[in-house]
Amino acid sequence: MGATLEEIHGLFQVAVSDDASLSLLKGFKMDFSGNPDFHKVYLAVKCQCGTAGLLSVEVAMDKTLQEVRDAMPSLLENLQVKVRMFRSMSCEMHGKMRQGRL
Repeated sequence: MGATLEEIHGLFQVAVSDDASLSLLKGFKMDFSGNPDFHKVYLAVKCQCGTAGLLSVEVAMDKTLQEVRDAMPSLLENLQVKVRMFRSMSCEMHGKMRQGRL
């Protein structure tokens, strides 16, 4: 049986608990991919300028909890690439994002 979204949230909650600028967004229901066969995990990354970026990870619904645990290092590595990209942007660029000028 596949892992539940709540179980997956639990894994991510523990994994990002040491990073104060990254937070799990439980209850966030947007579906940008349109793929109903995946659980979507949403996280927010924050900058000191006040801008928050929305990050997401998709996990196939048929993956067991153990399979998700086994994949966590890779999922977190991919997530950290997105975090680094957001953090490498200047606060000026973040301001443009907030104003919809990108």
